[in-house]
Amino acid sequence: MSKHLLIIALLCTTQFAAHFTHAAQEEAKGLLPEVKLNSENEEVNTEKAFKSEVLITKAEGKAIESLKKIIAKKKGAPDEADLNYRLAELYMRRAKSGRFFDLNDGSTNKLDKLGVQSQKSIESLKLAIEIYNKIEKQFPNYAQLDEVLFNNALAHSQTKQIERSKDLYNKLTHQFPKSMLIPDALLEVGELYYNQQNFTVALEKFKAIEKYTKSKAYPYGLYKSAWALYNLKRTDEGIVQLAQVIKINPADAADEKKYNLRKEALRDLTLFVGENTPPDQLYGFFKKICTESELGEVVFNLASIYESHSRFKEISIFANEYINEYPSSEQSSKVYTKLIDAEETLKNRPQVIAHLKKFGAHCAALVGDSGKPCKDEFRKVSLEISKKWWDIWLKNKSHAEFSKLTEQSFEILLSQEDVASPDSSSRYAYAELLFQLGKFDQAQANYSAVSNHKGIDKTRAHDSVYGALFSIEKQLEKTKDEAQVAALTAQQKDLAQRYVKEFPNGEHFESLQFKLGFIAYQQKDYDKSLEILMPFTAKSKNAQLKSKSEDIVLDIYNVKKDFKKIMAFSGQVEKSATDEKRKKYLGQINEEANFAQVQVDSESLKVDKKIQLLKDFALAHKDSKLGQDSLWQCVSLAFANGLDVMGADLSLDYVKAYPSDKKNLDAVKDAAKSYVEAGQLKKAISTFRELARLEPTKTLAHLETSCDLLRVNSQLPEARGCYKALFEKADKTKKVELLTKMMKAFGDKKNTAELESIENQILRDNIEPYATQVLISKAKALLVNKKYTEAFNLSMKINSRPVDADARAEARLIQAAVLEQEFITQSVKARENKFSMVLAMKTEKFDKAFTAYSSTIKMSKTDSIQAEALQGIDRLYANFIEALQTMPVPQSLTPAERDGLKAELAKMSVPFQEKRKDNLTKLRQVSKLSASNSELINWADYSIEKTVEPRLFFPAHNKLTHYLPSSLSDYKEYSRLPASDKKCDLAKPVASSIGGCIQMKKYADAEKLALKLTETKEQRAIGLYYLSVIADANDESDKALWMIEKAQTLEPSVAFFHFQKGKVLYSVEGINSALPNFEKAFDIKKSSKEITVMNALKSFSDRDFITASAEFSQLNSEDLYNFNVAVLYVESILQKGETAEAVSLVQRLVNAQPKNVDMLLEQARIFEEFAMKKEDAISSYNKAMGVAQNADQKDWLKKKVEFLKTNKNGQISAVSVGG
Repeated sequence: MSKHLLIIALLCTTQFAAHFTHAAQEEAKGLLPEVKLNSENEEVNTEKAFKSEVLITKAEGKAIESLKKIIAKKKGAPDEADLNYRLAELYMRRAKSGRFFDLNDGSTNKLDKLGVQSQKSIESLKLAIEIYNKIEKQFPNYAQLDEVLFNNALAHSQTKQIERSKDLYNKLTHQFPKSMLIPDALLEVGELYYNQQNFTVALEKFKAIEKYTKSKAYPYGLYKSAWALYNLKRTDEGIVQLAQVIKINPADAADEKKYNLRKEALRDLTLFVGENTPPDQLYGFFKKICTESELGEVVFNLASIYESHSRFKEISIFANEYINEYPSSEQSSKVYTKLIDAEETLKNRPQVIAHLKKFGAHCAALVGDSGKPCKDEFRKVSLEISKKWWDIWLKNKSHAEFSKLTEQSFEILLSQEDVASPDSSSRYAYAELLFQLGKFDQAQANYSAVSNHKGIDKTRAHDSVYGALFSIEKQLEKTKDEAQVAALTAQQKDLAQRYVKEFPNGEHFESLQFKLGFIAYQQKDYDKSLEILMPFTAKSKNAQLKSKSEDIVLDIYNVKKDFKKIMAFSGQVEKSATDEKRKKYLGQINEEANFAQVQVDSESLKVDKKIQLLKDFALAHKDSKLGQDSLWQCVSLAFANGLDVMGADLSLDYVKAYPSDKKNLDAVKDAAKSYVEAGQLKKAISTFRELARLEPTKTLAHLETSCDLLRVNSQLPEARGCYKALFEKADKTKKVELLTKMMKAFGDKKNTAELESIENQILRDNIEPYATQVLISKAKALLVNKKYTEAFNLSMKINSRPVDADARAEARLIQAAVLEQEFITQSVKARENKFSMVLAMKTEKFDKAFTAYSSTIKMSKTDSIQAEALQGIDRLYANFIEALQTMPVPQSLTPAERDGLKAELAKMSVPFQEKRKDNLTKLRQVSKLSASNSELINWADYSIEKTVEPRLFFPAHNKLTHYLPSSLSDYKEYSRLPASDKKCDLAKPVASSIGGCIQMKKYADAEKLALKLTETKEQRAIGLYYLSVIADANDESDKALWMIEKAQTLEPSVAFFHFQKGKVLYSVEGINSALPNFEKAFDIKKSSKEITVMNALKSFSDRDFITASAEFSQLNSEDLYNFNVAVLYVESILQKGETAEAVSLVQRLVNAQPKNVDMLLEQARIFEEFAMKKEDAISSYNKAMGVAQNADQKDWLKKKVEFLKTNKNGQISAVSVGG
């Protein structure tokens, strides 16, 4: 019995000890966790086994040493073979321990520490073989020789001596056919043949075991023969063999070895049957031979086989049959796994999703510990599928299908989540997926859910909170709905506060602390925002957050309009900044704040102060855009507030500072216009020259304007040079216009080489009408120099030129003057026989001169030329009438004949006298009240039989004093500054100061003050008026006229503006041009003697003696004499028919100026012609003779007195000269 047990023990050693480890999956949750073994129990088991083997090894070593000593003593003894067999057994056992130590890492070191000498397994086996061979050879009749052969064969197979092992097994079966070891030997030798793929011999050996149905090797023989048949392609026979194994090893067998063999047979049967049987019959086949618990494993194995053969479509046939019949089986989870893998391989993703859902539901139905493996498997499969799909989608996000599938798989997984023990890892992974898919609202919800799970580690909690925050940020980027933004912001704020509270050392602590400050900023809680963000600006290591915080702080100050804090803070930050771009940006912020503060500071200031403040800023920041804008704002402010000159000055400053700006052209145009309107001529001149540079297409036009302004400003040489430069570039048409202006630029100084040069050029180029005008000037010069023939001939040539008659009229006038001279010099003294011829010659010359003057009137359209011609005709009439009336009659005639001839001559003069009166009427119409040469008396030819009628002279223009108002604020009230007021204060641009400067003839100072007035629109008109007055005082008539006309465009109804214009026109064009303006100035006659005089003279001219006398009466004696109207005052009283009043008035005026010849002549005229008081008249003539300075007048007065004394009848006549 002990021998049999020994054999069984030895049989057990034929199988290497396999150290199966029972690993439990680590409960790692999350996205695709790896399966890790928990080695804690295994290490304990290994340690126990190691200690056990050490004890056994020590015991074996002692036993071997003892037995070897015994054998040595018992050589030749009967039990020698038995003792050697026992020694071989010990070596075989020691080989087992050697294999244990060979398979355990580090065992050698441990054994050395324990003082145990280990022997390699192969060495022990070799010693055992040596002993077995010795027994077989030396003790052939040993009773247990069959066991020796069996063990020796086993040892040889273990030392890879296969052929020797086969021989030993075959020897055993042949020599000991009745040995109990025959089935085991057949099984072992069959296995050796099988391993050598000699399946036929192996099958023979295995089949031989079937004789020993009671042997423990019998079922193993059936099992091995099935595999041999399988390899010999006799699968059906192999199936029968395996079915027999299953049958003789029932599922409820107590022997574990039988149960294990049944399991192996079932497993292998799946391979055999799976290859030969249609898939739809497999489930039915196995159901017949398997228990319910075995069936699931079989189906799983079948699926694995089909899987290995890529028969994925067919797996679902039998797998679904099983699941449908046993939905609650614990084995279903493994089948579901195979189903899901198969469908995924086939890319049948909808079916994968369907199976996942069923799998989840299946696991959920399992309660208690029985459900945990299923749930773990379900989670593992779901995560693996999700990972695969997710990876596919990440590689190509255009595969939207996989994103949806991944999302569904996670939803299925999490739908089975245990609420009491939530799957934080998987839900976090799901949140990550949703974030990747852009479903930020769902991602936020899942991140938030994870963050609230109890018991999660700190890292996961941190990442979940931050993930939720980041998801909200993404939602905020997309939505514009105000309500949604508000709600999300509130959630973001709560999460951020939670983060900074729970994770003070978190990776995102700073950024979320900043976020809280930013949210406060967005919600306009500026104080809170500043409280949070200010520390960032001082000590944050995150440069980006520091920079952003600085920007928000600056913006908060900006919202609060606290520009001073912006300047202080930006300046502080700029100092610490290292990046040049950042420095530049902060500098710009500082500048903008400075600019904004300037705007605030300037709000309450007056315009000039405001402009100065902006100008200071512009100068301090001249290289910046804001500096440029500030200067332009100065320009705009000045113009908007009527400070045009300041605006113009600033415009030019702007152009100079920013020469490339597009606004420059318009700015310079506005400046030029403003200077012109303000009478700032010097500035206007330079500005138009700048404009000529900026606007090339209009260069000549702008330069011409500058020339015009030079002329107006009395810069005549410069103006002529300017015109001349343009003249050289102009076409012939334009040259005519430029010449007109150039000639005006000579003023009264025309006898110069410069003028002669221009005139010669005009004549060379024959530029009309200037060539004709030049020739007329030459003809006039000849006439003045009494070169009558040359003057007449040149005028003849001029009249033949192809120009308008109006241009030639003056030449015709010269001809008339020459003919008049011939007429006057023609004597009427003649003897009786020549009397008629002399009279005829005088009459002929009269006709020629008269015709010449008459044709001049027809040719000319100019009043002055026509007036000169009419005056010439008047002189012709006067001379001819006097010649007829005083023509000496021949003394050869009798007294009666002489009287008769005189009567006839007098009678002849009457028609001419009437015609003269008509001519005088025409003259008045043309020349109005202007004085003329014809009104001067030629005392040598003047008749003593006449009285001297007053001559109507207007006061010379320089006799008219300028009107200077007493106040600038109410100058339209016509309050005049007293002539005695002479205060000239340059610091005070007021009426008294400007007027005082003018009255003191400090014209340069007056001009400076006046120009200050023109700088603003409010006082520009009066300023321009003053500039006109100053120019007039300086004999700059063009400038004076230009200034007053500018003033009148602003204030067209101011009376003394009209007076000033009339005064200037009077000096330039004569009284005719001036009178319309004087008439408009009558409103100031109460405060202007000049206007009173003009009004009186106008009335006198119109023979309105009542009005004239009334106007004259307002003047005192001094003014009457000063304006040379005293005689006309007396005459106006006389013409009213009030002789007595006239006598009284004339006497008073004579008394006032006893030496005034004209007044004494007027007094004599009244006495002689109206009062009929010859003696009084003689007295007055004598007094006049006593003070007269003109010799001819003195001689006439002497003759007049003699005439009155000798003329008894006293028939006196008066020739109306001016009346």
